[in-house]
Amino acid sequence: MNDLRAAGAVLAVTLLAACGGEEEKPATPLPAGVSALGADARIPMPPPQDPACQPASIRKVFRESSDWNGYWQFGLPEHCPRPALPAGFDWARENVVWVTMGRRDSPADSIAVQGTGVVGDSMLVVVRRVTRQDGCDEPPTRTWPRDLVRVPAATVPAKFVEQHVKLPCPAA
Repeated sequence: MNDLRAAGAVLAVTLLAACGGEEEKPATPLPAGVSALGADARIPMPPPQDPACQPASIRKVFRESSDWNGYWQFGLPEHCPRPALPAGFDWARENVVWVTMGRRDSPADSIAVQGTGVVGDSMLVVVRRVTRQDGCDEPPTRTWPRDLVRVPAATVPAKFVEQHVKLPCPAA
């Protein structure tokens, strides 16, 4: 339990981007017991063309094919494209993590799973959200930031821990 509290404390701090420029600071180190994603972890997504096919903000772990199939069959309109799981995907060894931010108005906004691992009695899923500072004066550009990844299977409950990064407003 102390490991879980320590991991939460490490990630409780909100990250701020450096003033000036568009570059972000590197992500906070992952807590003990959490591993970075493998090179082949990201699952390609169909392009976000139809707003009806873009979910609101979601943090979800799919642990079996019936959950996965049910979400894409009943969670979104029927015409929405469904991402294909990679060849050789095995539900006995892998889970799928799906994170989204819903509709956003800045192309700088993003979300990404940084890593996962079993810590104490939970599977920690470390998510990094990047957004603009409040009050930026830039033309809105509709986006739906999202990330879909394969991770090692875990049977314990998932706990999402988020790192928040605020980018400065773009130079006028």
